[in-house]
Amino acid sequence: MSYHKKKVSILVIFVLLACLMSGCSFTVNGANTGVKDGKIQLRVTWWGSQDRHDKILRAIQLFEKENPDIHVIPEFTGWDGYWQKLATAAAGKNLPDVIQMDYAKLMEYIDRDLIVDMNSYVETGTLDLSDVGKAYIEGGYVDGKLYAVNLGTNSPAIAYNPEMFKKAGIEEFKPGYTWEDFAKISIQLQEKFGGGMYGAGGVANALPWFNIYLRQHGFEVYNSDGTGLGYKDDKLLIDFLQYWDELLKDGIAAPPKVTSAIQGLEDELIVHEKSPFLWFHSNQIVALQQSAGKDIKLAVFPSTSGGKEGLYLKPSQFFSISKDSKHKEAAAKFVDFFTNDIEANDLLAAERGVPISKKVREHLRPKMNDAGKEMFDYVESVESHSSPIYPPEPSGSGEVGILFDRIIERLNYGNISVEEAATQFREEAEEILAKNK
Repeated sequence: MSYHKKKVSILVIFVLLACLMSGCSFTVNGANTGVKDGKIQLRVTWWGSQDRHDKILRAIQLFEKENPDIHVIPEFTGWDGYWQKLATAAAGKNLPDVIQMDYAKLMEYIDRDLIVDMNSYVETGTLDLSDVGKAYIEGGYVDGKLYAVNLGTNSPAIAYNPEMFKKAGIEEFKPGYTWEDFAKISIQLQEKFGGGMYGAGGVANALPWFNIYLRQHGFEVYNSDGTGLGYKDDKLLIDFLQYWDELLKDGIAAPPKVTSAIQGLEDELIVHEKSPFLWFHSNQIVALQQSAGKDIKLAVFPSTSGGKEGLYLKPSQFFSISKDSKHKEAAAKFVDFFTNDIEANDLLAAERGVPISKKVREHLRPKMNDAGKEMFDYVESVESHSSPIYPPEPSGSGEVGILFDRIIERLNYGNISVEEAATQFREEAEEILAKNK
């Protein structure tokens, strides 16, 4: 371990012990004011890896240097247990001032009146979004209120091996190619490279990919109030599943016995040249290219002839401000710092995805490695090939996602027909979502 990392680790332990001893709150003259020694005590919580922790801690030191009247108390953990700890804090009306938020959890915190609308801080200039394009920030708005600010942007993407295209004499994907084009090219690539290689990769019939297909037809997975599915015609799901089922049965898509052995990016078929493709999210390109040890590029999803744009820019995570906070102005200043400060973003290094500020993106892109530049370029290209992101997912969406995966597994093993899969999904998903009525 380097001296610097030891120093950061000691700092982390000291801060956490101090927070534990003080209960992360401070009392002056009998009133809990969140002020100590003349400084605002601002609690900030997030989940993530050690790499993220180290980057944020260094950025916090810079923030405190630039804002000497504010002392930041970091509270961080891994993903496991994060939301349970926040639920306990919410019950005790002791939520941190600034909360790292997930898109799937946003509506829950809004419905429970736990986070605040930040529009007033945008209006006063405390939170400056003048350099942020609409597509990068719209995911944090609900009914015109800004409840969350995007910390990094990504988008669904298809990773592909350009060298395999070159060897096969096939032109690389350009926006506007169709689902039929993707199937045709997958077959051509498999014919070129022979047995042991799957032209389409794994069977990409997960719920998020189906939602993109739905969006191309003008629908979403969930209806507007989250009480049911957002599409009425099961033929849409049947057609989507039939597309992948045929590729699977023809041996173009890898069977479950192959894909079930994949435990992480380092195991993906594209890494071992067992497939030219991987359907995933764009912020994974850096780790994927590192695992593959070769050039990997990103392409938009296939489109439906005459259809709408199905892609969207998706927040990787947000910062939200707690309603419990006694220092919301300082909290908004902290969110603004992570959004706009160039030096801070040098330290953060786009670890959460592509920054939402244009000037920050322009500053960071030349400093990125090839995979990072590909990620930046892809997200900016999607901005002109996307439509507004789907609304925050309703309560029960996690259960619906598990249901979809379970049904698809039965389909991929040949234990159910596509028609039966579509019918079963509708019946059970509607039952889950009806609890929201």
